[in-house]
Amino acid sequence: MLDISRTDIEQEYIMKFGEDRFVKLPINGYMELLGISPNTTQNAIINCINSPKYRFVTAAVSRRQGKTYIANVIGQLVCLVPNSNVLLMSPNYSLSQISFDLQRNLIKHFELEVLRDNAKDKVIELSNHSTIRMGSVNQVDSVVGRSYDLIIFDEAALVDGKDAFNVALRPTLDKENSKALFISTPRGRNNWFAEFFQRGYSDQFPEWASVKATYHENPRISDEDIAEAKKTMSEAEFNQEYMADFNTYEGQVWGFNHENCVSDLAEIDTSKMDIFAGMDVGYKDPTAFCVIGYDWDAEKYYLLDEYLDAERTTEQHAEKIRALIHKWDIDYIYIDSAAQQTRFDFAQNYDITTMNAKKSVLDGIGHVAAICDNDKLLVDQRCKEALLSLDQYQWDPNPNLLREKPVHNYASHMADALRYALYSFETTATTF
Repeated sequence: MLDISRTDIEQEYIMKFGEDRFVKLPINGYMELLGISPNTTQNAIINCINSPKYRFVTAAVSRRQGKTYIANVIGQLVCLVPNSNVLLMSPNYSLSQISFDLQRNLIKHFELEVLRDNAKDKVIELSNHSTIRMGSVNQVDSVVGRSYDLIIFDEAALVDGKDAFNVALRPTLDKENSKALFISTPRGRNNWFAEFFQRGYSDQFPEWASVKATYHENPRISDEDIAEAKKTMSEAEFNQEYMADFNTYEGQVWGFNHENCVSDLAEIDTSKMDIFAGMDVGYKDPTAFCVIGYDWDAEKYYLLDEYLDAERTTEQHAEKIRALIHKWDIDYIYIDSAAQQTRFDFAQNYDITTMNAKKSVLDGIGHVAAICDNDKLLVDQRCKEALLSLDQYQWDPNPNLLREKPVHNYASHMADALRYALYSFETTATTF
């Protein structure tokens, strides 16, 4: 199924927008020369980009629909106008090489004259003085310092590119009618790509448009292909890769049910609950703190509040945590047992008492998983970091590991705090 957030965008044909269109050259003629008959997904993406109403386009597209190819085609179409600059961002060096090779092939196909082809920096300059440049999110500083007509984030969900775009790249879209395209298969719902996708459905972001396309929009996929995929893939992986589903993430550690377990807990009565917290200590990595209430009668946990920040002093963390202690009347704080200096400083200087957490990683993960699987953890809708960690905490895919372990990523810190709290409370509460 194809879903387009803005009702003025067509999917059956490439629309004509007059002089204000973004792509100045005839798109249909270009496609014919390539031997391409655009499918409905490609039509929708092109129309969103080409429309003068939309500056930012997010496309959630299922596997095998030629996402990278159509992104590169759009990029070259823009570069065929003299003095244009296009940036193609990828999660890493290997994926940026794919786009670089595609651009070379397109240039060869149309026999375009090239002034510069720099394989090291991945920059191509055409004889019309337009440039198309490849970049990776982990080296974003190397592509700033110039203005772009179009920035494309390919496979955007594979990496956290929010800061790269907001801080480094958005200021480079300073030309009239400059635009950005974010295109990817989804990877869970609590990440920057999902956030940008939702902007296309919001009246608060009128310059944003979004497209979602499942395998049904891909005429090259046969029924036999789909049957084979369903046999060889988990349901979560199939929904993610072929249905462009934001609700699942292959490799998730915890199967948290957003539909049933996220609500507004601001007015919940905590008077009969045990209130406790988990804390993971970091500096360069963030320090994470989560507040949980347990209702003995309902046998449910309520994630009520959170705190997460990096590169702060012990005093600064203590100030925030003391405020949460007073707000929720926290009974117990379970902290990483490796953070003994923090425990001492908290007790000595800030009158904050903590307890060493139970740290068995796999046992703790299993305990939290059982709570989530049975819908026993309810999360306040304002706890965005906790919701992100429940989605993005994932297993390391390395097949050579002797023992399964989670990936150390941004989601790990709040996930650790959550695990410390829930697993430690379960194993020690009866002793109080």
